[in-house]
Amino acid sequence: MGVTVPVTDIGETNQLIWSMGVKFRLEMTRQVGLTPTRLPVNQSFCLAATHVFFAAPDVVRRLLKRATPEEIARNGRRLGNGIPPLAVWLFGYLFLVGREILIDLQELTPAAGAEQVISVLDFWRRLALGSRGDGHLDSSDAGATNLMLPPSVVEQLYKALIPADKGIRRQVCHFLTALEEYAFLLNAEGRLGVADSGPYPLNVRRVLLVREFFDLRAVHYPWHEIGAAFPYQSCVFAFTLDPADFHSLAVTDRAAVWTEPAEYVQAMREIAFVASNGGASSVLPFATMDRLTHTAKKMRPKLLEWFARYSRAEQIVHGALPWALRPFVCIAQAGEYPLALDPRALRLLPAYEDDDATAVRWATHRCLAPGRQSAFVPLA
Repeated sequence: MGVTVPVTDIGETNQLIWSMGVKFRLEMTRQVGLTPTRLPVNQSFCLAATHVFFAAPDVVRRLLKRATPEEIARNGRRLGNGIPPLAVWLFGYLFLVGREILIDLQELTPAAGAEQVISVLDFWRRLALGSRGDGHLDSSDAGATNLMLPPSVVEQLYKALIPADKGIRRQVCHFLTALEEYAFLLNAEGRLGVADSGPYPLNVRRVLLVREFFDLRAVHYPWHEIGAAFPYQSCVFAFTLDPADFHSLAVTDRAAVWTEPAEYVQAMREIAFVASNGGASSVLPFATMDRLTHTAKKMRPKLLEWFARYSRAEQIVHGALPWALRPFVCIAQAGEYPLALDPRALRLLPAYEDDDATAVRWATHRCLAPGRQSAFVPLA
């Protein structure tokens, strides 16, 4: 893969901001994953987004001292300890959401920090292109696909596939539900620990979808002692579908399988199960799913108890950490990103800490306001 020419022109950056904003508006109209019900997630999201905006320029400077975005992306195209597509998406889009919040708060003008905005978005653009390897930035640009895994990895998963009968599908349904609920709580009620890629074509009647559950031990969060009990750092569930069984079959920009009709577990033809503890991935016996299902269910109440010990204000700060760290932790090495929230972001928290309407406005409504084609304001 050749080196991508950097974007340094404000006009080119504004075109990128506009196109990202159009795709973001469309993406956010889709309900993906579980709905938060216990924690003040809107406030946590806003705190994290402003943190990412403040932190990203320095993170990018540190990363560029080590490698190009293309090299980082190329090294991350693997299972287990690679760079999940969701982390790449968040790096660019959460940065722009944070910018929108700060503009709305009149902490920034649209022209402020143009050089830093250009630098971060150029890094993200090159990282996204290198991570996907198909010349596109997002799944919506590529026919609702993300074929980020190299052929050798797809071949490994293909060889591990076993036929799925009715009984296996029932167990798979329990497993996927338990792992999604566990990952959701582990990330403070955010869909931040699950990423799908595909559909990878196998033949005229089968495509492969790959779902990675990553950072299942929450090693960077204050509640990591609970997560430490999970048997694997990450696990991958792969499955095949026949596209003819669906009106539509897509992988969204946020790295989630989207089908019509919505139920696809009962349509699975084959499955494969792979896990990793930070090193090489290995195929696991199907029976291991039951053990992980049981473990995930057992750990959920402990996570709920952990968050219940804290005040609402403390929950907001704790809940911001998964959003704040996810764009960086999978892409950067230790020491190249801050583990603590930026003081400038924390200073603004009182403006919306007790105001749900304002937090919701920044989390969704400002970026989805009627009459705007793009969610994001260009550089002036």
